[in-house]
Amino acid sequence: MKKRPDEPANDTTSLRDKIVGLSESSGRKSYYPMLQQKIRELQNEISERWRAENTLRQTLARISRQQAVMAEISTDPNVFHGRLRDAAPMITVKMSHALEVSRTGLWIRQGERFICLDKFDARYDAHSSGQILRLEEFPTYHAAIVREVVAADNVYTDPRTMAFASSYLAPNGIESMLDVPVQIEGEIAGIISFEHTASPRSWQPDEITFAGRVADQVALIMENKRRRMAEERLREAHAELTRNFRFTEVLLDAIPIPLFYKDSSLRYLGCNRAFTEVMGVSREELLGKTTRELWPDLSPTYEENDRYLLRGAPRSTYEAKVRDKDGDLREVIFAKQVFFDERNRTDGIIGSFVDITERIRSEKESQRLRTLLSNIINSMPSMLIGVDADGRIAQWNQQAARVTGVDEEEARGKPLGQIVPWLEPEMRKIRQSIADKKPFFEGKLRRIVDGETLFEDVTIYPLISNGVEGAVIRIDDVTDKVRIEDALVQSEKMLSVGGLAAGMAHEINNPLASIMGNAQVLETRLTQPLPQNAAAAREAGITMEALRTYLDLRGIPKMLLSIRSSGAQAAQIVSNMLSFSRKSDAALVPEDITSILDKTLELASTDYNLKKNYDFKKIQIVREYEPGLPMVLGSASKLQQVFLNLFRNGAEAMGEKRYPEGLSPRFTLRARSNPPWVRIELEDNGPGLEEPVRKRIFEPFFTTKPVDKGTGLGLSVSYFIVTEDHSGVMSVQTAVGEWTRFVIDLPAAPRRK
Repeated sequence: MKKRPDEPANDTTSLRDKIVGLSESSGRKSYYPMLQQKIRELQNEISERWRAENTLRQTLARISRQQAVMAEISTDPNVFHGRLRDAAPMITVKMSHALEVSRTGLWIRQGERFICLDKFDARYDAHSSGQILRLEEFPTYHAAIVREVVAADNVYTDPRTMAFASSYLAPNGIESMLDVPVQIEGEIAGIISFEHTASPRSWQPDEITFAGRVADQVALIMENKRRRMAEERLREAHAELTRNFRFTEVLLDAIPIPLFYKDSSLRYLGCNRAFTEVMGVSREELLGKTTRELWPDLSPTYEENDRYLLRGAPRSTYEAKVRDKDGDLREVIFAKQVFFDERNRTDGIIGSFVDITERIRSEKESQRLRTLLSNIINSMPSMLIGVDADGRIAQWNQQAARVTGVDEEEARGKPLGQIVPWLEPEMRKIRQSIADKKPFFEGKLRRIVDGETLFEDVTIYPLISNGVEGAVIRIDDVTDKVRIEDALVQSEKMLSVGGLAAGMAHEINNPLASIMGNAQVLETRLTQPLPQNAAAAREAGITMEALRTYLDLRGIPKMLLSIRSSGAQAAQIVSNMLSFSRKSDAALVPEDITSILDKTLELASTDYNLKKNYDFKKIQIVREYEPGLPMVLGSASKLQQVFLNLFRNGAEAMGEKRYPEGLSPRFTLRARSNPPWVRIELEDNGPGLEEPVRKRIFEPFFTTKPVDKGTGLGLSVSYFIVTEDHSGVMSVQTAVGEWTRFVIDLPAAPRRK
């Protein structure tokens, strides 16, 4: 009987041999059940081999069909000439026949989307195109297709294709999909798609391989088209490059700046006409040479910079020298940068230079003049401020910076009134001076800084040349000048006071002596129990006791005491005024300074004046005397006058201060050796002195008291006595709200041998 092609081959001999071998190996024929088991296994093996052979035959048939299709696709004229759009319908039909699927498609990437070039539906023998696929809308599918084949046997369970189910798969009855990416240079350029309908289908390896070959063919077509387009563009670019090169040569020669270019070996490739004219080297002489061959003495600088560029720096600008056609060295600025080849590799250097020899000379001269002018301006003791027509600062010297504490960089461009606020009221005059082009001067402008009054002269010079609008403001501090003038006036006053005092001393002292003598006589005759007073009282019909009672009731004794005290004060004022008229000629003798301090303090403690509201008896006295102090050279009476003034002023100041509970007014007296001096410190715990008061405290006639309470001569006379009469030093220290300390250094007397 003739066998069918799909009937299993007759393998009886082989089976018999195996059975005989099994029987002989068993050695006994009683193992029949085991023999039956082996026979069944052999039969199963034969069936599996038949199925494998049948599958192989089917695979060979598919492969043969696929090869025929690939041959038809590769020999198609449209494919050969790279016309993918024209070849697409043929390719999709052949793909459908090769894998016996219902729908096939060819998608081409355009930007970030995929356009269907052709889709073939074998069920209706119909083609369509133009559908759009945006992969970013299907991230799972997108992530898979860009790197591998998407072979989905069941599109509804495969996670890569599930997202298409409701919108595309179900409406078209698609059960299985095979999508292969078309890749060019590692990037996806298209997709080949196979869609099976009716029932799920398992994609075989040969089918996936065939789909990949079709994708490769499509990629080849696209690459060929790209290559032809690139070749066309290259031809066009070459023609354009030729035109540009010719134009560039003409352009370079038209540029008046010397230009040159080198290759990566630092050999000259060319230059423009300006380069040859300046350097005296023709293009032919330059071509292929290095700077070391042409200018060996200057080449190290050039080569160092060129290598710096070749190591990766994109551009460089630096100053150097060149030798021109006459052999003279010229100062130039080089500007160089690298250029690249088609692979973006450094291919050489292009450079130019500008002759700055004359500019450098001019700049050096300008800098010298600017430095000279700046030194002149900054060495001036006056503030010099240049402003434009809008009042903004353009010039600012060092004196202006010292006075304001604002440096030039910070001040430049700022409004004058912002940096120098005390000149804001003068802006109208500054603008008027600029408009009138006439200088303006205003002297002794007053301003207060930290409580101290300063005086300044302001001169405005308008700028009237070269069409520049603005002004230069000169500010001179004349505080010392004003004070010297005031001091001279005051000195003249003091001289006048001295002259008047010398001439009027007798005229004033005589009535003062009469007043004080009569006051003493009145006090004696009215209050003292003298026999003459008692006799006169009896003759008048009264008793001395009644008279004293009447006088006490009317406050007559206090009035008499006040008359005597006022007379003594007037006499002291006259004496103080006389102290300014001439230097004392009294001889200085060794004196015990602590004894003078104690005697003065005892004298001050008896001075009680209700009007001044202080009482020495209520002031705590602390003595800090260094034992074994040397004597001082001085006049006891004059030093007593100094200390008495200090005690009275301190007591008055402490009388104006309210002390916390547990504290009271206190004088601290210190005396210690300070070779070659003896230092005396007199400190009170009063309200202290404000800084403006401290600075002027020794000035004649300066006082913080009301007009009827002080003359301003007490401390100035004391200062005069210490510094002029005793050749000593007197100063004041203070802490506002806490204490004031007067420090006096007097020359120590030589010790006796």
